[in-house]
Amino acid sequence: MFPTRMTHPTGQPPADIIPLSPFRAELGRARRLRRADLLLAERDVESAVRALPGDELYYVLHELGHEDAGQILAVATADQLQVVLDFALWERDRIAADALAEWVEAMAHAPPDQIAGWMAGLDAELVAFILRRGARIYDLTQGPAPEEPEGAFFPTPDGFFLLDVVGLPGEDGTMPADADEQDRQAVIIRLVDSLYRSDKDLARRLLVASIGELDSELEEAAYRWQRGRMADLGFADYYEALEVYRELDLGGVRIGEGKASLRAAADAESDGTALRVPTALAQRLTDLGGSPFARAAQKLTAGAEVEELRFALVALTNSVLAADRVAPADDDAVAATLQRLAATLDLAIERLAASDDERGAEALRTIPLVRLFRSGVTMIGKVRRLALSVARSGPFGRRGLALAEADDAAALESLTRVRAMYPRLLDQPPAAGERPFQSLSDLARAGAAVERAAAAQVMLRGLGVEPRDVAPDALLLADSGTDVAALDAGLLARTVLVRRLLSAGGQAPGIAALDAREVSAFESNLVRARSGPPTLPAALEKRARDLLAALTPAQLAGAAVSVADRWIAGLAPLEPVLVSKPSAAAPTPRASKPKPAAKPKPAAKSKPAAKTKSASKTKSASKTKPAAKTKPAARKAKPPARKAKPRPAKGPARKSKPRAKPARRSQRKRR
Repeated sequence: MFPTRMTHPTGQPPADIIPLSPFRAELGRARRLRRADLLLAERDVESAVRALPGDELYYVLHELGHEDAGQILAVATADQLQVVLDFALWERDRIAADALAEWVEAMAHAPPDQIAGWMAGLDAELVAFILRRGARIYDLTQGPAPEEPEGAFFPTPDGFFLLDVVGLPGEDGTMPADADEQDRQAVIIRLVDSLYRSDKDLARRLLVASIGELDSELEEAAYRWQRGRMADLGFADYYEALEVYRELDLGGVRIGEGKASLRAAADAESDGTALRVPTALAQRLTDLGGSPFARAAQKLTAGAEVEELRFALVALTNSVLAADRVAPADDDAVAATLQRLAATLDLAIERLAASDDERGAEALRTIPLVRLFRSGVTMIGKVRRLALSVARSGPFGRRGLALAEADDAAALESLTRVRAMYPRLLDQPPAAGERPFQSLSDLARAGAAVERAAAAQVMLRGLGVEPRDVAPDALLLADSGTDVAALDAGLLARTVLVRRLLSAGGQAPGIAALDAREVSAFESNLVRARSGPPTLPAALEKRARDLLAALTPAQLAGAAVSVADRWIAGLAPLEPVLVSKPSAAAPTPRASKPKPAAKPKPAAKSKPAAKTKSASKTKSASKTKPAAKTKPAARKAKPPARKAKPRPAKGPARKSKPRAKPARRSQRKRR
């Protein structure tokens, strides 16, 4: 962000030329190191530094780094330092902890008198916030302090307070691993000691205020002061700045419409001060063979016109940076935002003047710069809305973006951002990444990419693919074993085309996974040469084109040709298609070897004692005494469960065994 004015270091009014000369570029942010060298080469460094506005000093210090900027920072005034901290510390409405620790440490290297002067001149809420974050403050008149410190105890010279100094923490509220805890403690101690040496009453008031307020309350109050000063410097409020992104009626933006002087209204008491043009734009403006806006700006020669353009650039730059919530300390984000701002102005000038630089200069004279920027935003917005409609409201709803093929998906992702960007894969030759829209041809190529993505969805729906077929729980995914994230329009289209080209009439009901035999049959139809990949026969290619052409609405015919070329190219050699998982067939039983015939069990061998008796006696005893048959059962059947569930008889051979046992027992008894 850039202030709307700055005091000329020499006190001389600026010349009536656009401030893009080597001398002015030397003062630009791109050459801060050179600017610092010039400051340090001055005989009176203090006066030279204090002649700079606060934001200019911030950029000098920021580019030099804290270690090398100590000599310049040490002679800055409290007002300058306050603006420097306004730029350096804040991320939206919060103070960045790491930035606070770095800048407070840089302040602590100054002489004690200078530190005391800064502490007295800075916002009291900011100073109290620094003290609360760096130490636990105990008022000894209200009660005793803890016996053990968290960090290091520091009693104030008046004996009223005891500070448990812990040092300024990092972003997560803890001390960073690479930070020296003792050094951070020493920084807080030096600030408090320097303040006490200069003004004890102020030191006491600040310590009392630090005890009585919460961190959030002090930060909120400091933020209100910071926003007020930024507004005084010309930085717009966020909600007011969003006005620059409001689209307008392009038919109402015409050369010669007239405009009021911004400088006359906002810089009535400029008193010879010079306005600074954003340096990121200065390089584009100095390129005589560059963009339409740069060439048109070079045609402005009158001093009043030049000053008006400079003021309008500063005001527009501040609004764009505020609307995008870009912190001034974020160099990369500032450069990217200013590059997009300049490219958007190129679009507006090219639309109004084409390649006529004189007409472009007339557009800058007669059309407010904000309206030119908004006209460029409007042209980009039309392409963005078209991309959003395809990604969210196409035939497949919000699944449309997920189904887009790789190039289409990359283009839609870039075009549907809050600040749409041009996908560089649409360049010739294609490249990776994004860049701002900077010509009408960029808009045309982006629009054609959106039409291709839309045509692919319409043609896919015409092939019979329904939204339910691409749902996460779709039967198609289960049959093919494919993850839903792997689906895209090309994969689905090839699957349908293979089946339809195999069928005689070219018709097929909806979409289903292919059988492995269908894939083999299709690949067997391809023409194979001795060298090189297989190709699709002319007859099959014509059938495929006719089939796809019949599905395309007339308004998307041009885009559909590109989509058809892409899909047909994927048929030879055949790129991935959906193939059914092999069915889990029942296992075939193995031929079992024939089991040998069961050998008859040998008869139970009788004991030698039984062999001395005659067999007739044994048989007669078993037949004539059935009671012996029940006796063993009566003795053994103790649990009643065995009576309830008797074992079923399995054959006459087993029945004879329990009958023989009682017989043998009876024989033993007789013996």
